[in-house]
Amino acid sequence: MYLQQCRCDIKSIKMATYKQGIHGNFRGKVGNIVGSTWKGTGVMRIRPASVKNPNTERQQAQRQRFGLVGRFLQAHRYLVNIGFKAYTPGITAGNAAMSYNLTNAISGEFPEQAVDMTKVQISRGTLAPLTAAEITSSTPATVEVAWSNNSGMSNANETDHLSVSCYDADSGEAVYFLNCASRADGNVTLGLPAEWSGRTLHVLAFFNSLKNPSDTVSREMVSNTGYAGSLVLA
Repeated sequence: MYLQQCRCDIKSIKMATYKQGIHGNFRGKVGNIVGSTWKGTGVMRIRPASVKNPNTERQQAQRQRFGLVGRFLQAHRYLVNIGFKAYTPGITAGNAAMSYNLTNAISGEFPEQAVDMTKVQISRGTLAPLTAAEITSSTPATVEVAWSNNSGMSNANETDHLSVSCYDADSGEAVYFLNCASRADGNVTLGLPAEWSGRTLHVLAFFNSLKNPSDTVSREMVSNTGYAGSLVLA
């Protein structure tokens, strides 16, 4: 899971670092001071003040939002590590994805909040995105994805590689396909587990560019995530 500190906790914690003295690192609690070691550095912090009512509706709503986004990102953690790697320098891809989706991809009011699949993102970048996407499922346990080959427009290149996620929101599971087609292909057929037949799936996709056509590992740019739609898997 991607961990994010609640705003109320951040405001109430004060932290300091220190060098070892003749007694070594300080560990444990003395009053409201907690000593520990983080990445080899001695750290002391003040324990946050107790909250009189830790279960207000606002706090419940925030916990629900974290739970919803965290569940979605957990299913997409591998793709997120690619898609959000360069989005916000200085923080992890997982935390960048958590921050973005908490702000932009939750709909409804507590307790009926939900992840808005049309706005959720597993990638953010400046590469030309997926356009005119269409999905069908005409044979058992397969999804056909088609899109417009817009190579040559903006920074779109025919060698850009497509990654696709088929997400089951009911179970919180995803089957993903990394670099399963190129932009120039215009379509791809994906095989899913036979036991997934009958499930309602949401299909998300993004492009990443290669530094040169023969380089199948290094990625230079990534597009925003495109929502291709939802369907019941045949």
